[in-house]
Amino acid sequence: GITVHGTHDAVVDQNVVWDAKANGLYIEDGNELRNTLNQNVMICSILNKCKVNWVSGAASQTAGIFMIGMSNNILENRIVGYENGIWTPGSFRGSGHGKAFGKVCPQFYPFGEWRGNTCHDCNRFGLYLDHQYPRNVKVDEDGFLLDKDSCEWFTADGADNGVVNEVRDEVNWHNTYVGQYAIGDIQFINYTSVNNGHSMYWKQGKDFVDGRPWHMLDSVFANDPSDSYGVLQFLGPSGPFAFGMKNCVFIGSSPPGIAALAAGQHCGLRGGAGPCNVQYLLENVDFSGMRAQQPRLAFGANSGVGEAAVLPVFVTKDSSLGGFRSIVSSHLNGFAEAGCVPIDSAWAKDALGCDASLRRLNLWGADAGVLKLMGPGFNVHPDMSFPAEGRNAGEVKYDGLRKGYGSLVLVGQDYELTGSFGGPDRSWIVEFSDPVLGDYFGADGVINLRVGGQTCQLRESDDRSFICEMGEFGGQCDFKALSSHHVVTDQLRCAQGRPSTSPSPTSSSGTTTSTTSTTS
Repeated sequence: GITVHGTHDAVVDQNVVWDAKANGLYIEDGNELRNTLNQNVMICSILNKCKVNWVSGAASQTAGIFMIGMSNNILENRIVGYENGIWTPGSFRGSGHGKAFGKVCPQFYPFGEWRGNTCHDCNRFGLYLDHQYPRNVKVDEDGFLLDKDSCEWFTADGADNGVVNEVRDEVNWHNTYVGQYAIGDIQFINYTSVNNGHSMYWKQGKDFVDGRPWHMLDSVFANDPSDSYGVLQFLGPSGPFAFGMKNCVFIGSSPPGIAALAAGQHCGLRGGAGPCNVQYLLENVDFSGMRAQQPRLAFGANSGVGEAAVLPVFVTKDSSLGGFRSIVSSHLNGFAEAGCVPIDSAWAKDALGCDASLRRLNLWGADAGVLKLMGPGFNVHPDMSFPAEGRNAGEVKYDGLRKGYGSLVLVGQDYELTGSFGGPDRSWIVEFSDPVLGDYFGADGVINLRVGGQTCQLRESDDRSFICEMGEFGGQCDFKALSSHHVVTDQLRCAQGRPSTSPSPTSSSGTTTSTTSTTS
């Protein structure tokens, strides 16, 4: 194939690569900058001709375009029949390669312009963004790091260090998978999936650093029933953040999959996200063209962990959820007591539709045993069977992989939380919902939370410094409690500038709108 190696500002344009072994086009070291790959065609006519062991990996670690250098322009290329179509294994080659080794952090280098590529009939992934989290890395003119700390999740003052990239006009068809395991600050615009084994495959995500709400915008997920290949299923991410979809269409039919849209691929497992109380925000998401045998929505996917089937929630302000404001798992049957109602299984198996707004509540810190959350939605006898495992009655279990707790609450209500808190040098940061939802709905959602006799008002606009959506996982995010956080010790300490007690909050209105640009 063609290799771009330690090179900047080159143009690789309108080439045809046929049956190249290992990789059709390879950006090799990780420091390459501003190169443009434009209108190239990489074809593997027989997979085993191209899928071979090579100097930098096994046969399974090959692609039509294999990128260690990320900060380059990828425009209107066509990849056919490779093991993977376009692969960005930044974490797999986390220190770079060759002369760039130890001088770069490819997982965190932002992309250049990314537009108009097509991957089809690839054995594993078509588009495969793997584990990319673009950040404001500081590099010299040769792409080498000036400051290794610029690869970190947080800036020195605890702000999100991400930078937004847009993947536009991508078309994928006849691939087993399309997507990634874990990415952040990457937005898909005008993405088209046709007859893939998975319309999208995604485990972990995060809120955008610039506050835009939509991870998938103006996109189509289609499956032609006359084609025997493909399943109409978007297996989406989970974790404590707000995942947004706007102007998206699901159309066609396929063999039964998990659901057209499943919240929480592998949630609760190692490699997946957690806690599983992700908030899926939908606007103008159209399921009316579906003829598939699976439901429209599902809680969790391929997990086998109780929280994955219980904690995700879908929210909207339009008709995307059939007229409801929220849809939640019916395993949280206490919300039926709070006014939610069973909905048709065509929408989701074991689900409740709610006119009220539900949001996530998380605590970050050490294991304090099983916590007890008391308030609206939890005034029922505990169901200890799988997957509820007491969560319906307010039991909140520890996620040891992410070092945190998660549950759901109703906006505008009062709650009390108890647990084995206290002890020397032990504290827990309390986090409620996401600022992007307050911005989107035009009202700052609030609850009152009481711990240890002290009540604080929690807001969606609360400070998120030194809090990340991965949890305190593997040293990648080192949480730090600040005076601007609500913190539990033996009782709840309110964030500086927030009231220690307050009147009962008012539930936010569903009729308020906010202005959102077409690409935000």
